[in-house]
Amino acid sequence: MIKNSLGWLDLGSKMEVPVAEILAFVEEMKVTEVKFVVLLGMGGSSLAPMVLKDTFGSAPGYPSLVVLDSTDPEAITAVEAALGRPKENLFIVSSKSGSTIEPLSLFEHFYAKVKAKLGSEAGDCFVAITDPGSSLEALAGQRDFRWCFLNPPDIGGRFSALSYFGLLPAALTGIDIKKLLAHAGRIRAAVDPAVAAADNPGITLGAAIGYLSTIGRDKLTFFVSKEISSFGLWIEQLLAESTGKEGKGIVPVTGGALGSPEEYANDRVFVSISIGPVTPEVEAALKALSEAGHPVIRFCLEDTYELGAEFLRWEVATAAAGFILGINPFDQPDVESAKKLTRKLLDKGEGAGVGGGIEVEEGPIKRRPCRRR
Repeated sequence: MIKNSLGWLDLGSKMEVPVAEILAFVEEMKVTEVKFVVLLGMGGSSLAPMVLKDTFGSAPGYPSLVVLDSTDPEAITAVEAALGRPKENLFIVSSKSGSTIEPLSLFEHFYAKVKAKLGSEAGDCFVAITDPGSSLEALAGQRDFRWCFLNPPDIGGRFSALSYFGLLPAALTGIDIKKLLAHAGRIRAAVDPAVAAADNPGITLGAAIGYLSTIGRDKLTFFVSKEISSFGLWIEQLLAESTGKEGKGIVPVTGGALGSPEEYANDRVFVSISIGPVTPEVEAALKALSEAGHPVIRFCLEDTYELGAEFLRWEVATAAAGFILGINPFDQPDVESAKKLTRKLLDKGEGAGVGGGIEVEEGPIKRRPCRRR
């Protein structure tokens, strides 16, 4: 399991060809009418794009990114109200396994609406990101998607920020993905096996938070600059799903303001991630926490593109913390069992007319260049 889960460590060499493919696709899209890129995904496939969207927005002349990771009817209705005409929307169906129920359900909903307007051209409004051989790859061929991007299969969903899952929606909205990867490259060089563990920024961080968790300080409390505030949500999912199992785990706490030392029990570790120096008020709060005996870890980034490095740093740290805790950070037993139970309930309900599976017709995958309009 672990051997086949470490592809994210070597994205520097793996992503050279994919980056060229992504940028070529972006150039092709510039001659279309697309004004909105709508990402249909859940969890690991949606959080990194959401971080990049919230941090960078869209560059002038590029489409806006809309991330839909909910099947709440009100959320779907709100997205529909914000979109343009069918040809002005490009939907990205994003699922590693290709069988995740939520994004497939969202796809069927929007595909039916687009097909009602465009007929046989509906597939031009959709692309997929998935693993090779998945049911979504087959679906993309059958429905004649504009393109199907096949992600390296040895990259887990929550470790996929710097793969197609994060880079494609980022590039489509004008974010410089080469610059993101260049920052990640500096961390990649520092986490090379040839580098001593004590000099490895990912392992030292993971060892620290892992050890502190074993002595009772298992609540990792984040203060993240407002410029990159949604990055805390990405770390939250990464740490919670990777370490929360077998009665162990690190509990990430994000989104709150820093309090005074007496407000916290001795189960806390504080992490500050800022763009540039923190404000004097935050500096005073962090100093007070440290002087009261709470561990405080700080990261000061020069600019927002350093998120490329932070994605990789925290992925390495999470893997290292899992080792310290004696758990496998790459499996997700509760997530998988929940998926199986959901499929079982849907299968039971199908005959009674209260549910229904998503059928994928068999057919060859058509991976073709997007057509110019």
